[in-house]
Amino acid sequence: MSTIVLWVSNIQRSAAFYADLFDATKPYITEGFASVSGNGNEVLLHLLPEEYRSEPSIGEENPIKPVFIVPNIEAARDAAAKHGCSFRDNVMEHESRSYVDGADPDGHIIQIMSGLIN
Repeated sequence: MSTIVLWVSNIQRSAAFYADLFDATKPYITEGFASVSGNGNEVLLHLLPEEYRSEPSIGEENPIKPVFIVPNIEAARDAAAKHGCSFRDNVMEHESRSYVDGADPDGHIIQIMSGLIN
C-alpha cells in the first residue's frame, strides 16, 4: 500500500472523492482529519487552516504527483466526474499499464494507473 498526506480545504468533499476513486467502503473521518484507503492506496487528509485556503488551481508546476492504482480508468473517470473533477482525455500507455493525469477537488495533480503492476 502507498500512503500520502494531502492538505485540503474541505475534508468531507475530498474524502468522498477519494472514497469513490479507490472504491473505499468506510473512510475514517474526524474533525480536521480523514483516512481513505482502497485498491492498495491510502490518503491521509488534513484540513488546511482557514488562512491558507484558496480556490483550487490546476497546474503542472506542482512539485509532486501521486500515482494511484485503480482497477479501471473509465470507472475512475466516472467517480471523479461525480465530484466535479476530471482527468485528461489522452490516456497514455507504457508496457502493460494505462495512465492519465487529473486533479482532485483541491487541485492537486494526481495520476491514475491501471493494468499489470510488476
